[in-house]
Amino acid sequence: MQQLQLSSEELTLVLVSVQTEGSCPVCKQSSRQVHSTYVRTLQDLPWGSLHLQLRVQVHRFFCQNPDCVRNIFTERLPELMEPSARRTNRLRDAFLTIGWALGGRAGARQCAAHARPICASTLLTLLRREGVTPTPTPRVLGVDDWSFRIHQAGTLLVDLERHRPIDVLLGSNEEVFATWLSEHPGVEIISRDRGASYLKGASTGAPQAKQVLDRWHLCKNLEEVLQKALAQQIDVLRQAGQEVKEGCQEQPTAPARLAQTGAKHRKPPRRKAPSPSPQRAWQLTVYHQVQTLAAEGKSHREIASRLQVHPQTVRKYLGLPQFVDRRHSPSPSRVEPYRAYLQERWEQGEVMIKTLWHEIQQQGFPGSYGSVWKFLHTWPLPAGMVSSASSLPSGPYVRSTPTTRTPRQTMWLLLRDPEGLQETDAAYRQALLRLAPSLENFSTLGREFLQMIKKRESAAFLPWLARAKECPSEEMRRFALGLENEAAAALGALTEPWSTGPVEGQITRLKLLKRQMYGRANIDLLRLRVLHAA
Repeated sequence: MQQLQLSSEELTLVLVSVQTEGSCPVCKQSSRQVHSTYVRTLQDLPWGSLHLQLRVQVHRFFCQNPDCVRNIFTERLPELMEPSARRTNRLRDAFLTIGWALGGRAGARQCAAHARPICASTLLTLLRREGVTPTPTPRVLGVDDWSFRIHQAGTLLVDLERHRPIDVLLGSNEEVFATWLSEHPGVEIISRDRGASYLKGASTGAPQAKQVLDRWHLCKNLEEVLQKALAQQIDVLRQAGQEVKEGCQEQPTAPARLAQTGAKHRKPPRRKAPSPSPQRAWQLTVYHQVQTLAAEGKSHREIASRLQVHPQTVRKYLGLPQFVDRRHSPSPSRVEPYRAYLQERWEQGEVMIKTLWHEIQQQGFPGSYGSVWKFLHTWPLPAGMVSSASSLPSGPYVRSTPTTRTPRQTMWLLLRDPEGLQETDAAYRQALLRLAPSLENFSTLGREFLQMIKKRESAAFLPWLARAKECPSEEMRRFALGLENEAAAALGALTEPWSTGPVEGQITRLKLLKRQMYGRANIDLLRLRVLHAA
């Protein structure tokens, strides 16, 4: 080092190279004949809060090889800097580390905060120039699609043995996948979903590879088939729910059942009356003052002037028979028409909100339990009742009225083991199978299929396929014919350990990187960051 220069924002070091010999970058021949010297200016890692600049005096040499196309070459310092670079290698590596982690703009802001200013576009240029190390073709390949932009999908390829992404492709059609497979021979196993594009692409690009269907997608496809079949029989679902509802009304009430079984009485809820907020306490005080002044014969204007409130507030409070806090409920609650009945039952000692909800349901209330709970949970317990009391509620307990199941809910009832269902679910299932006997075969086939996937029973696949093709349901027959066309891949799902689960996890990380770049990054930059992070 020859000199050190210090300013308020920058520290400059003047350095001189001590090398006496250089190597020609073209012919690699060494030379000691110096032509001249020149100064290179480099940015280096900061010294605390100061920018650090290096001014390095390096040599030019004559090339001693008469056959070389280059007569004069510059001295190389590979450990310090690259040829023609304006920053040191360690500063470049620091920029790359931040760029890979944060991207362009966020990375530039982070660099500026640590006294290493750089433009966002320059940071992205460094990432693109660095690239990624090419990886060998995997033996077991997982493939799945992801959304790049609206109406534009991409394909993610993952090495399932090493659990790392291999490539990110723009497009999810069969041509894109087949082209990649033809350019990377050596794939032996391909794990995929049941998409037609990946089926055709794998068959075209790697016909020798064994295809394996994903087990989760197989189960999901079966559930979709069953839901579609149940959606076409929505009238049957409603009729079954009505039969179960009528049967529940004929059963004895809870107190009678408790007396017969000798079960313990239920305790009222341990609920404390909430303390009013300062705003609600003030509103309640104003309400009583308005009522008192109005009883004394004061006009609306006089009351508003004395209490320093708006005349509209006075008119509102005078129109309320009792104070109601509507700050969080701009429209009246659906439970409001049942207030008188609920208040009477509450004063009788019935404080179980679910019981009250069942009672007003019998009177035609269409709302949910949540709306009743929101309406009643702030009411104080009746006089003489404490939260720790142990007594049977005075009102009769009405059994929960089963409602009509949706096709998705009914699908789970049919796929579950009947012996593990609750009483109402079992009754609904029996009523449904009695009204639609064809669903019995559908339920049996579905449970057998899920059990076969769970236990990997490959020997049971072909017999199950034969029975499914004879099912009365057209949806199940279509599902079975589709599996028959992919019988080898479906059997692979039962015999091979591979699945697209790791691919789904890598897609989640890809989406995180994509959103960090606000969705504006080109596919090349997104691909670089995904593959580098792996």
